[in-house]
Amino acid sequence: MEHQFQRSMRRSRPITLLLGILLAAYLLIPMLIVIPASFTSGSFLQVPPEGFSWRWYLEVLEDRRWFQALFTSVQVSGSAAIVATVIGALAAIALSRSSKAAKVLRPFFFLPMVLPVIVFALGLRQAGQFAGFQGSLVPLIIGQAVLCLPIAFLTLSSGMVTIDPALTRAAQSMGASWWRTVWSVELPLLRRSLVMGFILAFAFGFDEVVLALFLAPPGRSTLPAKLYNEATQNVSPLLASVAGYVILVTVIAVVIVLVATRASSRRTARRLAEDKEKQ
Repeated sequence: MEHQFQRSMRRSRPITLLLGILLAAYLLIPMLIVIPASFTSGSFLQVPPEGFSWRWYLEVLEDRRWFQALFTSVQVSGSAAIVATVIGALAAIALSRSSKAAKVLRPFFFLPMVLPVIVFALGLRQAGQFAGFQGSLVPLIIGQAVLCLPIAFLTLSSGMVTIDPALTRAAQSMGASWWRTVWSVELPLLRRSLVMGFILAFAFGFDEVVLALFLAPPGRSTLPAKLYNEATQNVSPLLASVAGYVILVTVIAVVIVLVATRASSRRTARRLAEDKEKQ
């Protein structure tokens, strides 16, 4: 059976590679179109661009409204990602203790993925007004945290599968409390999953538009919502330059995470090698 599976995987490798290339092209081609168009010297968004100029990038730097929108997006998405990651981690750890409870409760953490966002935004707006959160970012943060929770929970649940249950039982047999076991044993082993869950939740929340349009208070628009409002009025190269800045910041963040993850892997391998030498 194992040899048959390996042969079938080898036969399907070209198809898988082709699908991967097509998917990558589908994701990258829009960026390859937007970035060159942002350097146009003309007043209209067109491909190929009319000349080369930094005009629109400089104009974004001179407009404080875009920086305010970016700061609001980072503030809201970062707070929502932290809340979703913490709840997802606690839920993944708790459900790993009981398979019966996991079968019953696990589907509930994926309900936000099938929840109509507009209906959710309307309900959350009414609830925020009833609770007295007018002019606050709290309803928007809560809404994004709910939508990001399935992503964080799925990532952390996958990380919990890789943890040996014997480590938890060993800690408990030595007198460690539940919280001590979680803090000293499981969370350090979930470090990479925590980072990845936070990054994925932040990226998903940062790109969310519907909740921002319904729940953002006046004068505190997020960057995607501002881009949407500007695009409905006039599609100018300014929007492409803003997208260029967002892509640049995203690439820098991904590079930092990859470097930090690789450095963490090297430190872990070095510690294991030192422990083997001591033994």
